[in-house]
Amino acid sequence: ALVDRYLARIEAYDDDLNAILTFNDTARKRAERLDERFAAEGLVGPLHGVPVVLKDNMDTHDLPTTAGSTALSGSVPDEDAFVVDRLRAAGGVIVAKANLQEFAFGVDTISSLGGATRNAYDLGRRPAGSSGGTAAAIAANLGAVGMGSDTCSSVRSPAAFNDLVGLR
Repeated sequence: ALVDRYLARIEAYDDDLNAILTFNDTARKRAERLDERFAAEGLVGPLHGVPVVLKDNMDTHDLPTTAGSTALSGSVPDEDAFVVDRLRAAGGVIVAKANLQEFAFGVDTISSLGGATRNAYDLGRRPAGSSGGTAAAIAANLGAVGMGSDTCSSVRSPAAFNDLVGLR
């Protein structure tokens, strides 16, 4: 039910934010499997069933990883990045991948694949940094946890611009 609610929020609010590049069509199935496992064995880990939004420069074996570029549209890696593997092992449910400054190089959260992301608190403002899509998504409650990456203030600036806490 929690994953359904977050997916519904993405559907309802992301047209204005433009924070999400890709929905995870298998998120509901993963959540159902986690529910079944919980009934039989208890928690998988500390993130059991928690909806997660990833910046789209983190490899996922089941979703495209594009870095926001049309040049990489549809590119699906063979395996998960280390951090994604750990999130899944802890019970996290990847619900979506977020827009970013193309190739994580810049401060405006604009990509050729996703266009410009808007700030969750003021659609006329930018969310800042290459992790701005993740920050806007979390600020708008499109996921419970968001993962960004930091090249040069790419976690700290979006957190500050979107009234969040970012850990680098």
